[in-house]
Amino acid sequence: MLPLVRNSVSGRIVMVSSGLGSLTWNADPQWPFAAVKPLGYNGSKAILNMMTVQLAWELRDTPIKVNTVNPGYTKTDLNDNSGTQTVEEGAAETVRQTLVPDDAVTGGFFQTGGTIPW
Repeated sequence: MLPLVRNSVSGRIVMVSSGLGSLTWNADPQWPFAAVKPLGYNGSKAILNMMTVQLAWELRDTPIKVNTVNPGYTKTDLNDNSGTQTVEEGAAETVRQTLVPDDAVTGGFFQTGGTIPW
């Protein structure tokens, strides 16, 4: 896919991660989801986060923006629809990141309302 994105005037790569992939939040016992520790899921999201940082670095001299989003606790089949927001609400930041201007940040971790610590 990267050759196609490189051919774009304003390429955007948006990874969909999770707050469960944040090392900072996972290490904070006060975080509301601190007890949620499925190693495979959390580990795969942490790896995705690192891939974002690496790819943003690799593409730093291009107009391509590479960012990661946390959709939040969204009602999906993955959680038996127990999430606190709709799919549309969960998708909002992903859509926003695909439409960022050319002078936007690259290599960040975002959710609706701001940034997330790695």
